[in-house]
Amino acid sequence: MKPCLVLLLMMVSVNLAASSLVSHALVTNQLGYYPSADKKAYLIGDQEKQIELVSMRDNSAVASYPLIENNSLPDGRQVYEADFSSLTVPGWYYFRSTKGQSTPFEISETVYEALNNSLVHAFYLQRSGEAVHSPVTGMARPASHLEDGVIVRSDAFHTEGEKYDGRGGWYDAGDFGKYVATTTISVARLLEAYQQAPELFDAQQINNMPVILDEALFGLLWLEKMQREDGAVYRKISGAKWPEQIPPWLDRQPRYVYGVSTPETAKYAATLAFAARVYKRYDDQLAGRFLASAQKAWGFLATQSQQFIDWRNEDDSGSGPYIRNEYDQEAALATDVDDRIWAASELYLATQSPKFYQYIETHYPKMMEQDDGMLDIFEWKNPILLGLWHLVESLDTPLTQTMEKDLHNLAIRYVLQAEASPFYVANQRFVWGSNKMTAEAGIVIALGAKLSPDDNFRASVQSQLDYLLGANAFNLSFVTHFGTYSVRNQHHLYQISTGVSLPGYLVGGPNSIAQANIAPKDMGMLSYIDDPRAYAVNEFSIDYNAALIGLIAAHHALKNRR
Repeated sequence: MKPCLVLLLMMVSVNLAASSLVSHALVTNQLGYYPSADKKAYLIGDQEKQIELVSMRDNSAVASYPLIENNSLPDGRQVYEADFSSLTVPGWYYFRSTKGQSTPFEISETVYEALNNSLVHAFYLQRSGEAVHSPVTGMARPASHLEDGVIVRSDAFHTEGEKYDGRGGWYDAGDFGKYVATTTISVARLLEAYQQAPELFDAQQINNMPVILDEALFGLLWLEKMQREDGAVYRKISGAKWPEQIPPWLDRQPRYVYGVSTPETAKYAATLAFAARVYKRYDDQLAGRFLASAQKAWGFLATQSQQFIDWRNEDDSGSGPYIRNEYDQEAALATDVDDRIWAASELYLATQSPKFYQYIETHYPKMMEQDDGMLDIFEWKNPILLGLWHLVESLDTPLTQTMEKDLHNLAIRYVLQAEASPFYVANQRFVWGSNKMTAEAGIVIALGAKLSPDDNFRASVQSQLDYLLGANAFNLSFVTHFGTYSVRNQHHLYQISTGVSLPGYLVGGPNSIAQANIAPKDMGMLSYIDDPRAYAVNEFSIDYNAALIGLIAAHHALKNRR
């Protein structure tokens, strides 16, 4: 038997053991909780009257908590919950019932510190165009994709086959594509996380700035390369074919630069304008360059009255579309007004130029009149939320007062969805990237908590974090290497080709469509399996990690409120 086949069978075997549904289990956030946090444990299966909390210091029961009904899972199993928010004493604990016990967890003020650092470090592990030397993980790999890229077809500024400097940036996911859509969203989310909770990041410094800002800068410098001379922004760089199961330094196929679009150009303008404000305290000249580039992008948008995407079918033969497609049919993908409003918001805050505010005044009410569903979680499909939040934080006008109400109503919608769900999961769209959507829904609820001092909001933010870190039907942390039972078999070409599992990667999570035909279909939050073949549920992406970093930051900002 070939060694690679042996390895695959071993991985599948481990997968089946690690992610099988449990008939009876006590599940919690496997990392733990802040002392002041809202805390819930869940029992899946036959009801019991109560569960005991055991201190690991002397293995003695320190309290018992009654169980009440929570909800039922898609397969009919019942979930019960116990509220142990009264526990505030730091230490290590676990729960036990008459049939079993939970994983151990910690009560600590620094309980998410290592996780947060690892989530940020994962961006470094995804770097393209340079050698990676990671003392944290032991990864040492040579520089890869140093020939990025080649213009795929002629436009007014470049000719087909022309070499183009698109080196650098992050590999978007488990393969080697690099996308403006997810890079802009990820950079902006990293910058916002730092703005929300700088104390989480200030301890780790490199190049005279927090590591999170240094890493975001790496993404920004690649984004600058993707801007065309007229301000328009190219969409992505990838091979014409999906890469084989090889590490990045062995992928030597030509890598193409694909056409410009107004959605990507608007997201670029927003991100660079936001970055100009953040980096001004570190490098005034760099900040000025970012702002000039953002304004240049807006200049291109001014020449395009409608959404424009330079796209052909063959553009997606070796990379993701990141436009409206068979599976992504959201209303926001039929227009770029959401992207432009985000851009106008950031440009207004960076320049105070009335023209940007006037654009928002004209287009935001029209957008909300047409379809109030256009305001939703922050993602590449629809990034408007972050622009609105920044305006609400900075201004007090009739328009921002309306925006504040709209944001609050969105938070309420997600809280209500959480209250009707097993484990209080706010996101109920179990599609590709549902875990990222869960994290972003938690951030929306955290914004709602800032707008209205409601303890239910804060508890709901905690529940989104708990679900991602083990309080789910699989008793599994969806972040590699974090938690007693965590994802080990993610779909990631570096891991598949080398056998090395890297820490700090949030995987996509349950997906009812399950396009790889490995995970169970049409089972909502049960449509998941920890299998390297299951790319539609078990692949990482940079915007997934960015969303979880953002959730941890938003959660931290609320932690002292009770």
